[in-house]
Amino acid sequence: MLGASTASATQFNPMFLKDKGAKVDLRFFEQSNGVVPGDYSVDIYLNQRLERREDISFVADEDTPKADARPILKIGLLREMGVDIERLQKEGVVFKDSTDDEPVNLLRIEGAVVEMDVSKLSLNISVPQAYIKRRSRGYVDPSLWDEGITAAFTNYQMNFNRNTGGGFESDYGYLGLRSGFNIGQWRLRNDSSLSQSTGTARKFSSNRTYLEHDVTSIKGRFALGQLYTNGDIFDSSRFRGLQLGSDIGMLPDNESGYAPVVRGIAETHATVEVRQNGYVIYSTTVSPGAFEIRDIYPGGSNGDLEVTIIESDGRERKYTQAYSYLPVMVRQGTFQYSLSMGKYDSEGMKSPNLMQGTAVYGATDNLTTYGGVLSADGYKAFNIGLGLNTGLGGMSLDITNSQSHPDHGEANTGQSARFLYSKTLNSTNTTFTMVGYRYSTSGYRTLSEHIQESSDADQQNFISSRPKSRLDLNINQNIGRGSVFVSAGETNYWNRAGSMRRLQLGYSGNVGDVSYSITASHTQDGGRSRESDNQLAFAVSIPFGSGSRSQRMYSNFTRSGKEGDSLQTGVSGYLDDAGKLSYSAQAGTFGSEHSGSAGLGWDGPTAKLAGNYAVSGTTRHLDFSAAGSVVAHSGGVTLGQPVGETFALVEVPGIKGVSANGATARTDSAGYAIESYVQPYRYNEIGLDTQTLGTDVEVLDTSTRVVPRRGAVVKAHFEASSGRRVQVDLTLNNGRKLPFGAQVEDEGGKLLAVVDNTSRALVFGIKNEGQLKVKWAEGICFAPYRLPPRDSALTYDQINLTCGVQADKGVKS
Repeated sequence: MLGASTASATQFNPMFLKDKGAKVDLRFFEQSNGVVPGDYSVDIYLNQRLERREDISFVADEDTPKADARPILKIGLLREMGVDIERLQKEGVVFKDSTDDEPVNLLRIEGAVVEMDVSKLSLNISVPQAYIKRRSRGYVDPSLWDEGITAAFTNYQMNFNRNTGGGFESDYGYLGLRSGFNIGQWRLRNDSSLSQSTGTARKFSSNRTYLEHDVTSIKGRFALGQLYTNGDIFDSSRFRGLQLGSDIGMLPDNESGYAPVVRGIAETHATVEVRQNGYVIYSTTVSPGAFEIRDIYPGGSNGDLEVTIIESDGRERKYTQAYSYLPVMVRQGTFQYSLSMGKYDSEGMKSPNLMQGTAVYGATDNLTTYGGVLSADGYKAFNIGLGLNTGLGGMSLDITNSQSHPDHGEANTGQSARFLYSKTLNSTNTTFTMVGYRYSTSGYRTLSEHIQESSDADQQNFISSRPKSRLDLNINQNIGRGSVFVSAGETNYWNRAGSMRRLQLGYSGNVGDVSYSITASHTQDGGRSRESDNQLAFAVSIPFGSGSRSQRMYSNFTRSGKEGDSLQTGVSGYLDDAGKLSYSAQAGTFGSEHSGSAGLGWDGPTAKLAGNYAVSGTTRHLDFSAAGSVVAHSGGVTLGQPVGETFALVEVPGIKGVSANGATARTDSAGYAIESYVQPYRYNEIGLDTQTLGTDVEVLDTSTRVVPRRGAVVKAHFEASSGRRVQVDLTLNNGRKLPFGAQVEDEGGKLLAVVDNTSRALVFGIKNEGQLKVKWAEGICFAPYRLPPRDSALTYDQINLTCGVQADKGVKS
């Protein structure tokens, strides 16, 4: 503690001890953490909350020269951390005409405490809550944002399957990579994929490659390379150029983004491909029945997802799922912006210059204004809109005007109106996650439509594929112990009869430990054939067996209007108590054919692996998938499970097998592990699982906090040492006990322990053979030792040692 109350060192009165005649050395307990005058870079905690890292000057008090130096806390610093300076001025603690550079003596506030922990370089300030202004939840001062370490990484997702029988054989392979290199605040990123199937050439596709850097002063990011324009207002487009845009993650109380959920029904062991803007961004294998995919990372903030279900017999079904933000709404005073400049980038299309600028401003708590401009060669578009927060829900309405002058053909001018709506009805637990409606006049063109019309592509296909109106709806409703979801979409086109429709609805619930679900799907092609397909899926799952190894018996029934019925029944669970090695086995029928399959999955510390083999009539299906990450850093190369946009590298130097935050990953032989997901610009607690620490390991702290910038690879470092733990019973060579408080050191002078009142000490990390040194106020002695062979069944060893007194010192009785 810093202040008058701690001007002198703490002293203990030995007369209060029970055994007043015992030899006691209390100097070890009387030493204080002295602060030498000077400048220190310290972590400042205000009321136990880490606020920032700052250079603070410590000065000595001339009136009490032996006291610890006290910190100079300036008005401006305290104001930024949330201290109510105006109240301090009213109470006379701070003069009303004081500048931000003048110091404040917080100890004048009754109940205030200022403490300095030299060992951790942390300055702890405690002030009554009445002197703290209300602050936004989730706010972290930018001085604490960590740019992370220099590192290169790749996140891979591999999928391979083979289908044979019935006179055909086909293979399909996909490798998706999200790679990056970080140095300082600069982050290089590349999203790419490699795919190949029977009858087609191997194809490498790079979805985007860019270099980015935070611009902290304007709460935004600068990027250069292959990027996507912001999709809040205009349709997102891929381009090559530069971009400057705000990052809402840097602001308090804002969500970092929206991730879509892809739902569907598979009739066999199928491959599901998800495309955005024509590029495959996700591929996986699913079992028969209804499925949900939640771990998708779209490239832009807008751009519908095209879902392809490839059945094991080669049949394909496709549908489109809307993907965009919810209604355009921001808090009062919040300003979001985006500026993109470069060349349009789409395979097989022209690449005109483009410039797009958008802005969103919270005019009031319930009114948001926004708009934008998009310009390219022969094309201009203007948008203006309003967002409203009402008792009926959040909604936004905007109108876009476009002027298109293609290289051939007539000029066109048109408008497109868009309405977005979102609402949660607390009284009924109903959530409208997104309701979107768009209507466009015949002359309206998006940028991609303008470029397509100007290109040498099939003009008839362009004419018949322009949307006229579109409606998308997603509803979730809790009912009893289950929930209902409805997802629907309909698109009408100019110059084409019919509509493209998609309707999915389902219910999932449970009775006791038994869970069940029923899902129905209807799709209709808007083309000339206007083909439609109806599917119905029912699933039930029943647990059995011991709780340590979760096992479930399940059954899936699927009915398709085009392909007939499918019934699959099986069992799945874990083969180990840790729940890392899983299995599944099932049998059933598909149409008139009998089927069976077996699969294994391993959720390992360095990867996720899965394999499955299935037989259906004369058809054979084999699939294998692997997902994980590889991170190269100054300490070597570390393997781990798939990582998100921002992640942490856990370091426990030289200690193997330690888990953090209960994750599957364990530290490797070098002491590194990967914490796959951390939230940018927010506090993230990373704690070691003490149950994975051996008895021969000791750490100074078991938890730490990191505040990464977006895209950073931050290091969570834990000081640790390993060695044997030994309880030493010490006696002097004259048979007397050593005094309480005597200090035990190793041969290098490192303090190991303090002798207790029974003349014992618990030491850690000593060599198998050596000499201990014991010091107290009136003497020094030495105790040679040799440890017994290690016994893994013991938490610590016990030895008895005789400590010989040095010749020039004696022990007073």
